[in-house]
Amino acid sequence: MFFLLLRKKGEVVIIATIGTLGDIVFSVSKNQVKTFDGLKWDSSAQYATHNRHLKDVLLEFTGTDADKISFSMFFSVFLGVDPMTEITKIVNAEKSGKIMRLVIGSKTYGKNKWVITGTSKQLERYDNKGNLLIAQVDISLMEYAGR
Repeated sequence: MFFLLLRKKGEVVIIATIGTLGDIVFSVSKNQVKTFDGLKWDSSAQYATHNRHLKDVLLEFTGTDADKISFSMFFSVFLGVDPMTEITKIVNAEKSGKIMRLVIGSKTYGKNKWVITGTSKQLERYDNKGNLLIAQVDISLMEYAGR
């Protein structure tokens, strides 16, 4: 996905949008980098076990668990991003239980939408006025099937 952003001085800046998680955008341009790293997608099945006399245990497929995805995002003022603004956006989605679609490139991930089930924030660098300069956020998602 690509789109153009027109600047005041008439300069056209191409921004490559890598994907989105709801209104959280993963993008790269010459002025700003907001991407993810280490995406991991877990899925599992559920089985009941039935003991049988003098025979091996019999497994019975009973369904699937909700899929889980995790990844990290790195935010830096030196890469054109205000870390606290991005962290606030992520935490607000987490705390409100916002249900979001995850799209990377032209692929929608999962058969359902996703919710943020957890975040871990490493606030790495501050300036001499206490402004956050660099942060990493680890995000955990779970597939939200609805009712």
